[in-house]
Amino acid sequence: MRQQSTIRARLVTAATTVAAGLLLSSCAGASPGVAAKVGDDELTVREVDAAAGRMCTALGDQFAAQSTVLPMSFVRQGTLQLMILRAQALAVADQYGLEPGSSYNNDVAQRQRTASAMPDDVQDTYVELTSANALATDIVNQVGEIVLDEQGVTDPTDEQVTQAGVDVFNQWPDSHGIDIDPRYGLESSDGVLKPVDTNTSVAVGEVARKGLETEPDAAFARTLPLTQRCG
Repeated sequence: MRQQSTIRARLVTAATTVAAGLLLSSCAGASPGVAAKVGDDELTVREVDAAAGRMCTALGDQFAAQSTVLPMSFVRQGTLQLMILRAQALAVADQYGLEPGSSYNNDVAQRQRTASAMPDDVQDTYVELTSANALATDIVNQVGEIVLDEQGVTDPTDEQVTQAGVDVFNQWPDSHGIDIDPRYGLESSDGVLKPVDTNTSVAVGEVARKGLETEPDAAFARTLPLTQRCG
């Protein structure tokens, strides 16, 4: 279980961008063919499927070395979390006229080095999504500095800066909206986007119940067809 939790953390590190978390409000308002709508930005089901497939390929060697097998639905869920976080961070940055700073650029450079050993066609997706956490943190801190400066706060602490930026992120969905297709099993809980069972149907058989679990079951994953598993 510890190994599975480590793998999950690599896929969904977006869920804990900063200590206080970022509020991501989910509901069933996404249009057909749209996995999630983040403000005016639509993330289509096709885009999520393609990105999840590339993430599976990118992490393939690591999964093989650790004998890890995950259901693709689990990988899609984690991929969508990272895509949502990145989309919101970019939207907030655009609202404040900001560009990502050095902390984000340093993170990207590090991940590019890691990605250089991966197939060429998955490198960009791997770098873009695994750096989503650094992007959001960078923008949070920049926005926090702007907000505190506007409030006349001089020489703020790092904690004050981060909290001011988090407050902006927390309020952003209220006016811009983040809608997620229920099939991905994600909703906001205590300010963090978390996996939950959002299915309206009731799973009767053992296999059906395994497919709805919020933590991966390697034994179950190995029973799935190749197209429905990663690792």
